[in-house]
Amino acid sequence: MKKVRKVNKEKRKQARKKLKSDTNMFLDHPKKCCACDLEFVRNHETVKTWHVTVVDKRVRLTCPDCWGKITEALENIE
Repeated sequence: MKKVRKVNKEKRKQARKKLKSDTNMFLDHPKKCCACDLEFVRNHETVKTWHVTVVDKRVRLTCPDCWGKITEALENIE
């Protein structure tokens, strides 16, 4: 019984660490589009329309215009 509790406690501890790490990545997100360097101005509209991508602990911010071009290019490849 004690072993199960210890394992569960360690799992909770690891989950908290991961959540803290992931949250910090989003707080330190880029301030410009990764493709065209358009400035990200935080407001209701941009928060809803810009895209955030996380790959290998790298956060990328993409404006709607560039995101459309990227998805179009990927569709053409397929």
